[in-house]
Amino acid sequence: MVVLMFWFSFIGGLIMLFVSSINLMYLFIFIIILISWICCLNYQGEFILSEIMLYSDGLSNSLVFLTFWVGLLMLLSSNKIYKFSEYSSFYIFLIYMLNLFLLITFFIGDYLYFYFFFEITLIPTFMIIMGWGYQPERLQAGIYFIFYTLTASLPLLVSILFLYNIDFNLFYFLFIYDFKNFSGGLMINLMMIMAFLVKLPMFMFHLWLPKAHVEAPVAGSMILAGVLLKLGGYGLLRVSKFLIKKLNFLNSYFVGLSIVGMILVGFICCRLNDLKSLVAYSSVAHMSMVICGVLSFYIFGFQGSLMMMISHGLSSSGLFCIVNMYYERSSSRSFYMNKGLISIFPIFCGSIFMLSAANIAAPPSINLISEIFLMASIVGFDCILIALFSVGSFLGAVFTIFMFSYTQHGKLYNSYYSSVGSYFREFHILMLHIFPIYILVLKTELFIML
Repeated sequence: MVVLMFWFSFIGGLIMLFVSSINLMYLFIFIIILISWICCLNYQGEFILSEIMLYSDGLSNSLVFLTFWVGLLMLLSSNKIYKFSEYSSFYIFLIYMLNLFLLITFFIGDYLYFYFFFEITLIPTFMIIMGWGYQPERLQAGIYFIFYTLTASLPLLVSILFLYNIDFNLFYFLFIYDFKNFSGGLMINLMMIMAFLVKLPMFMFHLWLPKAHVEAPVAGSMILAGVLLKLGGYGLLRVSKFLIKKLNFLNSYFVGLSIVGMILVGFICCRLNDLKSLVAYSSVAHMSMVICGVLSFYIFGFQGSLMMMISHGLSSSGLFCIVNMYYERSSSRSFYMNKGLISIFPIFCGSIFMLSAANIAAPPSINLISEIFLMASIVGFDCILIALFSVGSFLGAVFTIFMFSYTQHGKLYNSYYSSVGSYFREFHILMLHIFPIYILVLKTELFIML
C-alpha cells in the first residue's frame, strides 16, 4: 500500500501534464488522499522500499496528512492560473512533484536521504515563485529563499557525515535508542539544528520568509506556510532526542530569543498595512512557539509543537487563500483598499472570522490545545519566561483582531462595487481549511509521537 501511495503521487503529476480536465484532476487527488490516509494512519514502525529505509510514526503520519490536504487546497485555489496561464499543466506538475518530495521527506528513515529530499523541495518551490509570482521583485525573493536555506543547510550535511563517522548508521529508529552514546561536539550539534531554525524560521533568520510569501502566488504561499516551514520543526523534533545533553547549555538562549522574537514580531504586525505581509509575519511568531516547545525537552512541548504545526499549517494557509480572494477583486493587499467587506462578502466574513479565531487559539480549535501544551512546557522549563510568552500570545491576538475588524468594517472601497461576488468553489476551499481545525480537537491522540 505504501508503494501504491508513492506511485500514485508520481503518476498523478505525469497525468496532469496531458489532462486538461480540472474536475478529473480533483477526483484523482481525492482518491490519492483517501488511499494515503488509509495507508499511513494506523502504521507505525520502519519498513523498506527499494533498499531505502522508511520510518513511520505519529509525527510523520500527521505531517503526511497535512501535506496531502494542503496540496489539494493549493490546486483548488489556483483557478486563475488554469484560466489565464499558458503553462498551467507544468504548474500542476510542479505541485505534484513538490508534494511527492515532501511525502518522501516525512517518511524517509535515513538522515542523509532526509537531507537530500529536504533540499530538493527548494527546486519546485523556487520555480513556482519565479514562474507565477505577481511582481518583478520575485527574483529578489527567490534569491533570498535559496540563499538562506542553502547556506544554513550545508553545515547540516557536514554534521550528518560526522554522525555517520561516529556510529556508521544514519537511521532514525537506531538513534532513538542510542542517543545517550552520541559523542559529537557542541559545534556539530549547533550545525545540525541551524538549518532547521532557519527553515522554521527563528527570529533574526526570518528575513527570507516575508519576501517569499509576498511575491509567491497563492499556491506558493499556502504550501510554504502550510508545510515547508514545518520541515524545520520536523527536523528539530527528529534530532532533539539525541541532542538533549549537548544543547542543555544553550536552550535558554534559543528559547529566550524565540520568545523575544514573538513579541517583536507582534509589534511589527501591529504597524503593517499589507494583509499578506501580516499573515507572513504571524507565521514567524507561531513557529517561535514551536521552537520553545521542542527545545524545552518536555513531552508536553513535543506534543504541543506537533499540534501547533498542524493547526498553523491549516489556519495560515486559509488566511493566505482568503487574502488572495480579496486581492483578485481589489488588485491590492492594502488594508486601506480592503474595508467594509462584510456588507458584500458575508461568507468571506464568516470564514475569516473562523480562521482568525483559530489563529489566536480561541476555543474550540486545536490551536488552543497546542498553546496550552506549549505553555505547560514553558512553565516546566522556566516560570519567568511564561510572562513573556503570554505577552507574545496577547500581541498575536491584537494584530489578528485588528486585521479582522479593519477589513470587515468601515467604508467600502469603490472598486468592490464592480467586482464579482463569491463563488461556491471559494466557499468550498475555505470550509476545507476550517473543518479540520475544529474537528481534530476531538482526536488529539492522532498527534501522539511514538
